[in-house]
Amino acid sequence: MTATEADRNRRKGFMPWWRRRSWSTDLDTLTRLYKGLRALDVDPDAQHKPVPAPAPPTPSAGLPAPQELLPAPQAVKTEQRTLPELAPGPDLVPDPAAANPHQTGMPSAAMPSEAALHEEASDAVPGPAAAGSDPAIAAIRETFRYVADAGDKAVGFFYGQMFARQPQLRQMFPAAMDEQRDRLFCALGRIVESLSAPEDMATYLAQLGRDHRKYQVEPEMYEVVGASLLATLRAFARDAFTAEAEAAWTQVYLAGSSLMIKAAEEDSAALPASWTAEVVTVDHRADGIAVLTIAPDQPLPFTAGQHLTVQTPRWPRVWRPYSIACMPRDDGLLMLHVKAVPGGWVSSALVRHTSPGSQLVLGPPLGTMTLERAGDRDLLCVAGGTGLSPVKAIIEQAVRESATVRRRIYLYYGARRRSELYDLPDLWRLEDAYDGFELIPVTSDDPAFDGMQGNVGRVAARYMPHTYCDAYVAGPPQMVRETIRLLARAGLKNERIHFDDALLAGKLRTGG
Repeated sequence: MTATEADRNRRKGFMPWWRRRSWSTDLDTLTRLYKGLRALDVDPDAQHKPVPAPAPPTPSAGLPAPQELLPAPQAVKTEQRTLPELAPGPDLVPDPAAANPHQTGMPSAAMPSEAALHEEASDAVPGPAAAGSDPAIAAIRETFRYVADAGDKAVGFFYGQMFARQPQLRQMFPAAMDEQRDRLFCALGRIVESLSAPEDMATYLAQLGRDHRKYQVEPEMYEVVGASLLATLRAFARDAFTAEAEAAWTQVYLAGSSLMIKAAEEDSAALPASWTAEVVTVDHRADGIAVLTIAPDQPLPFTAGQHLTVQTPRWPRVWRPYSIACMPRDDGLLMLHVKAVPGGWVSSALVRHTSPGSQLVLGPPLGTMTLERAGDRDLLCVAGGTGLSPVKAIIEQAVRESATVRRRIYLYYGARRRSELYDLPDLWRLEDAYDGFELIPVTSDDPAFDGMQGNVGRVAARYMPHTYCDAYVAGPPQMVRETIRLLARAGLKNERIHFDDALLAGKLRTGG
């Protein structure tokens, strides 16, 4: 359906397909998919032997490089109808400069008809009882593996498909930057790796839909992304992209995009798509590390532990995620801990080219790693480098709530050297203010350091006070993954180990 057709339907009073779906329906799809993928993890014999895929098509050298994404098709639902059929093969590689997708011989992208969306067919994503042996569940993971292995070729192919269908979308993307080339498939990886519980995934997809308002994404654009995704899966998975796989992927995408579209529509009535903000202070704490205090132009509601995306005037339309390093404050100020990384356009601009009075643009808050999930249990916090940001916010919130919820808080704060433990003075003041907070600094490459030495995750797992606590872990992805594994091995239940899996899935890299 084109934007013109959608507008005509709205004038006629037709209800868009996503408004005919409910949160519970989409959540049910995510739940079945999640349980099915977990069943495959438990019973490897239930997985189908992968069908060897021929060498994937090679996108032309002129394909534009992908950037900060349009809707990330993550966890989603199940209708037996599919997006338009596109014949697989190298001839699918479009000319991104084409002014009209119809001139390439390709059908225009469209969701299933409104009538088809209302026809009830058997779900491609099965219920828990059949999930372990159903080919659709295994096919989702299997076909994604082919696309993930193709790397940049698959990403380039996807964007070529998308721009050929709607060339005007190209203007929404900045100049090529390798750091964000794999952003879409990292988002998909979050689903296929079963990193999130269904409720968390549904919540995050709604947040992601709100976040995409800053790109001026319209509901019709989700249709283009969905058709391009299916074309990419078909082209790279080839024989492995069976009818079951296509039906399952289609329904997953329908549920996810429905959650995102509806959340964006609801949000537009109350909040802006983005916030402008003024930098109040820039505190250079260590080599290449700065703490920024910023003032949004209007209230920006968030929860301790969440992150948001930032755009600087030096790099218009380039967004990077940063965790908010404080709990919500009465004065409305936010704090960001930023480390300038090699080749990091936004991080370098924030650390080296930002001063009081500088203007920034902020996206809405994202993430489900928040304190309320811990109940009244003690907190075990593990932070590496600037991963301290969300952990510190959660600790501040716990200290504020200590009058009603009294608990012990243990923070293992790690860096390579003592000089990189940039926030120790603030943490010491927090320790003095609340006697239930214990700070344990750890260095991994500083023999002269007089405190704990070693890998911060290993130290935390070894000296964990008890297993009746909730853990919050943040830092470099490799450190987070290892810490999660070590804490689970030490006896901590998986559901009590919290981390921002939106920043962890796949190979996603962040600037700070």
